[in-house]
Amino acid sequence: MAVRTAEHADRLLADGVLDSEGDAAASPSRSVREVSVDMLGPVPVGPSLVRETPMRVGSGTSAWRIVVGSEPDVLVSASVVLGRVRSGDQPTMVDARLEPPASPPWADVAPVPLAAPLAPEFTERLEFRPITGLPYQGRVEDVVCWVRLPGEEPVDAALALGLVDALWPATLVTFSELRPIATLTFAASLLVDPATIDPSQPLLHRGRLVSRREGYATETRELWTPDGRLAVFNTQVMVVIK
Repeated sequence: MAVRTAEHADRLLADGVLDSEGDAAASPSRSVREVSVDMLGPVPVGPSLVRETPMRVGSGTSAWRIVVGSEPDVLVSASVVLGRVRSGDQPTMVDARLEPPASPPWADVAPVPLAAPLAPEFTERLEFRPITGLPYQGRVEDVVCWVRLPGEEPVDAALALGLVDALWPATLVTFSELRPIATLTFAASLLVDPATIDPSQPLLHRGRLVSRREGYATETRELWTPDGRLAVFNTQVMVVIK
């Protein structure tokens, strides 16, 4: 068990599991492949009880269960799957129908500061260069924005997974008045070696509303590198609280 500050559930989970994997000297090197999170309740600011349990540590993959809080008041339930590099004779493949959204070069897009109370506190530490899909426009439009953590901090799995969750929901674009929204489920696949991402350049985010029904919205999110590689693919289910 460990007590950590729970700010970004996805980043916290990846960090914690990677630390635990590193403690096992006999474990072959492996990296995060998939994170799945059920956000069952708001995680308060400050220390939270985080339990990390290995579900299975095999020769090629590891699966971990992470719980924030304690029964019967579990706030976050999640799984993280790590895997080593497999056969190198298979070329990298990405669905050709997936292309990065149209965007000017990031340096040509002016940064827009975000901060509390209009945005979560963590946004103060990030750089946003929005292109389309500002909140409360009353129309359907993808959220397209360059985003990065300034300071050229090396990109790891935790940071990449955190950045895909940094933007506002695409369903907020469809509203014309303030509406409280919370993420219910989060599932993300890391599709590139994060060490190959240049930390001096932002990633291009696209958030797309797939469906909204009976107060629940399903959204996909993508992060693209400036050289056109799909780095993270994310699906979220959000609840429109009222």
